Amino acid sequence: MKKALLVCVVLGLGGLGSCICLARCNYYVVEKIDIKEPNAAGETDDPLTNPEFDETLVDSRPLDGWLVNQSAAVIALDCPGINPDAAPNMLQLWPSHAAILSTIGDTTRGSFRNRPILPSANLLDAAAKQFDDGLYATLDLACYRGELDGNVPGAVALVHEIFNRLPADSPAKPFLAAALQLAGKNVDLDSATAIAQKIFLDEFEANTVRSKPISFYTWTPELEQVWKFFKFLQKEFWLFFDGTGLEIPLAVTAVLEADTNLMNQYRAIHRFYGRLTNPLICLPVDAMTGGKTNLRELAKQFGTRHAAVAMYPPSTSRENELFEQMFPAGVPENVELMTELIRKIRSGEVDLTPKDNDGWYQYQVHALECLLLPDNAQEKDKLLLKAKYKKRLVEAFKAMITKRRETHARQLGITDSIEAPVQATPPKSINPRLRIEPCATVYLRTARAYGFLQNFLKTAIPIERLDALHGLRKSGPRELALGAELNSICQRFYGFYLIACEDIGMRPSFLDGEPVEVEPAKAAALAWLDKMNNDVDLACDTRIAVPIYFDPNIGKVRLWAVLGVRLANLDASYARPPKIRRDQPDSQWQVPVDRLGVAKVLIAVDEFAEVEVKADKIPNREEFRALCDKYKTKEEIVKALEDL
Repeated sequence: MKKALLVCVVLGLGGLGSCICLARCNYYVVEKIDIKEPNAAGETDDPLTNPEFDETLVDSRPLDGWLVNQSAAVIALDCPGINPDAAPNMLQLWPSHAAILSTIGDTTRGSFRNRPILPSANLLDAAAKQFDDGLYATLDLACYRGELDGNVPGAVALVHEIFNRLPADSPAKPFLAAALQLAGKNVDLDSATAIAQKIFLDEFEANTVRSKPISFYTWTPELEQVWKFFKFLQKEFWLFFDGTGLEIPLAVTAVLEADTNLMNQYRAIHRFYGRLTNPLICLPVDAMTGGKTNLRELAKQFGTRHAAVAMYPPSTSRENELFEQMFPAGVPENVELMTELIRKIRSGEVDLTPKDNDGWYQYQVHALECLLLPDNAQEKDKLLLKAKYKKRLVEAFKAMITKRRETHARQLGITDSIEAPVQATPPKSINPRLRIEPCATVYLRTARAYGFLQNFLKTAIPIERLDALHGLRKSGPRELALGAELNSICQRFYGFYLIACEDIGMRPSFLDGEPVEVEPAKAAALAWLDKMNNDVDLACDTRIAVPIYFDPNIGKVRLWAVLGVRLANLDASYARPPKIRRDQPDSQWQVPVDRLGVAKVLIAVDEFAEVEVKADKIPNREEFRALCDKYKTKEEIVKALEDL
């Protein structure tokens, strides 16, 4: 369906909303939007590739005394459909991966409907998500409190200092006083300023899209303060037709210009979040030095999407940029945002590759690109993806980008083996031996995203301070120091990549100088997989919902939601066979064509939904999970959300 949109000129100003509409209409010109119906593009099976045989690439796991070489093999992956009458439990939604594993059985010994459980990309991501939340919570709190030391000052203390230096009659006085009150710091105000402060606070609290804490920010009262403080100061100021609208940011800029140290502190904070999440979506106030107010020119100069200014600007993302360009006047009723994002990524119109100034969030999202574009993955010639498995990867992308975004919601975003005796007869059945879902490039890019974050934090925070910080859980601090745990999870994902490479017979490929200790990384990943049933992070509730698009004209918000974990079938077979030989020096490689079988396993996957709710009914984690517990199925949960 094609829909033409005309850029309209707003002649009168009915308030801030009209000004924003006008500013964005002037900044973006959208002539035409090409919208596809949801799920219109079907998937097709991959063509069969023909990798070269590499005699040196031998699996480290002998099979009944025989060596296995998969270098010329191609593994086909398929996701057979589920018959709800024959296997009703397969469609049941579980709150966590641990819940589904403990019910079905141990991943190495247990099975369900005669299928063993294979750790999915979703499961590996679910554990990492808990670390990500804890890391972001710790760093956000530390910046808020002023505990990062080094080059990043305390965000609240800086606002307090700016407030103290403002003239008594400054228009910024009540605005910053409101922010400080949200941070639990009351300041002395005259009656007129107190009234103006209350107006700012009432306006903010009435806008629940901004003011209501979600994600991990409901863990503690202080994290709720962090949410409200930063969200309040993300307010974007626009230039009105009559030259007004920028009095508050100009007043703040004047204070910063008067003190170089104060200016440097302010810039350090927005640079910090520009790397921790992503580049800023609008101008920071220091862009207005010298009284500059041509926001359109400044936005072009600084490369921001919005011709507006904020005290602590939020970060941009590729999806935000796409949806702003496609739907400046609202999302048509029959359009699904996730479908449009996927289509644009696949067409090449949205490029997820991180740019030089991008932050951790973009590296995280780039890691997921190969779920939609498997031809971009290193493992493309080693796997033959069936149409149904490709659809499974699309669903994985939907859930995993939702989880990554929810982490940044405030700112946006081996065991020793016993040698088997040599046998003259080859194994009776040779199946692909997958230890994890073979999304090798996803794991590699995720490791690189953590590596980017490591390098950034080492430059932003003194090493002794980083060693003293701990990530958070809802129940309190995580066990390892933040720097040590960040390094551990980075190496674990490198290990997942190495395991996936070996499982499909692909030689690992790293960048020059990439800091990978191959054997320790692989051992760390295998050790985690061996004990993952005891990982407390997998016991965490995986169900979340995060806003993605707000339409003030109809008072509704689009949510991306992960409704729970369920099971899916995964069949792995050889589209091209491996080669085997006896574990003896004079043995020759053989092609066991008549002995190939199918590895039938189950994977735990996330159930995604996009749903529209009233703006004042956005559920936080606790409310959303209570609703999921009550209504159980995807259809019932979606309807309950729409009826809120």
